[in-house]
Amino acid sequence: MNALDQLTEDQKGILENYLTAVQAQFGDTPAPSRTDESLGGLGTPNFINTLFPQAFRQAITGQSTRTGPSRPPQDPTSVAARFLRDYEESYGTIHPNFHTGGYSAALNKAKNDLKFLVVYLHSDEHDATDKFCKETLADSELLNYLRTNDFLVWGGNVKETEGFQVATTLQTVRYPFIGVIALSQPTAGSSATKMVLVDRLEGPSTAEQVIQRLTQQVTRQSAALDRLRAERREREMAREIRQQQDDAYQQSLRADREKARQQKEAREAAEKLKREQERIEAEKLAAMDRRERHLKYLYENLPEEPAASEAGCARLSFKLWNGERVIRRFKGTEPVEHVYIFIETIEFRENGAKAELQLEAEEHVGYTHEYDFVLISPFPRTKVTDRKKLIKDEPALWPSASLVVELKEDEDEEVDDE
Repeated sequence: MNALDQLTEDQKGILENYLTAVQAQFGDTPAPSRTDESLGGLGTPNFINTLFPQAFRQAITGQSTRTGPSRPPQDPTSVAARFLRDYEESYGTIHPNFHTGGYSAALNKAKNDLKFLVVYLHSDEHDATDKFCKETLADSELLNYLRTNDFLVWGGNVKETEGFQVATTLQTVRYPFIGVIALSQPTAGSSATKMVLVDRLEGPSTAEQVIQRLTQQVTRQSAALDRLRAERREREMAREIRQQQDDAYQQSLRADREKARQQKEAREAAEKLKREQERIEAEKLAAMDRRERHLKYLYENLPEEPAASEAGCARLSFKLWNGERVIRRFKGTEPVEHVYIFIETIEFRENGAKAELQLEAEEHVGYTHEYDFVLISPFPRTKVTDRKKLIKDEPALWPSASLVVELKEDEDEEVDDE
């Protein structure tokens, strides 16, 4: 018994009138578009659902009862991977390049990339599924067409939660189902673009039919997509220009900051060097001042030269570094240090300018005076360096001697020459 034999004469008349009206209204043209807000289709008329038995509805529409998915909800990516695995196990590995994410991800990617999205849904319950997958979807011309025109393809099984939800959203009636979704131009009063269901193929179809319907939509939508792509390129170029300008500004800002940093470091280094030089100069001047004051103290506290008639004295003759000769008497009980002090302070006696300096004689406790000369007894050449000795205990000085005053730097040069 076929499905029509189950109908009454009244039901047959109603069905004949409905099919005639549908053919007159749509003919071979695609169904009306649906936006991404609903992405729906016509569905089965309510009066058919009401008047005709379930077995008949399935017979004339190929419609599943679709009471719900056979599996609980899972991660869309995992579901997509399972769909691909089950597909290849059942129908082979020659098929469109199915998107590996969920439907929403595919929809967003197609929108962002300005691509057509082809949605494929099937049910394992329908006999047409096997042939459609093995022949239509494995057709080399169709696969090449999809690749050449850069279609994004998403597939789902209505037994899965997501496939069932997509089927409900798109109001699928028969399987296998192919929906073509494209990006629409903004409507009046709105700048937002929407993903629109522009065509649908329900039930068995050949690869040639699928290519023909896809070509129709590419032709119809290409102008709009080209405008959207041009607008996007303009926005991207404007964004790149702004980014380049911002990068140039930031680079200039960094260069200015680096220049300011280097200038600051240079100023700080110069100021530090200046402070260091000033400190060294101040220490040098302070050291010179201490030395002058200490020398004046030594000069003022050096015992007077004993009289020529006084016994127990040494008569010392000095040849200075400038060739001048000086003679002075010292008591034998004086330390050799006094001889050094006499030579060191000789300028206070002979240089009136220094004698007139407004210096206060000052003994600096802890100050160790360094003499820049050494006394030499020439025959044999002997350095007189023990300044703590008494003069009478120093053979090179007692009871009389002719000494050469050598600057230490001259002495160092002689050592180097040797």
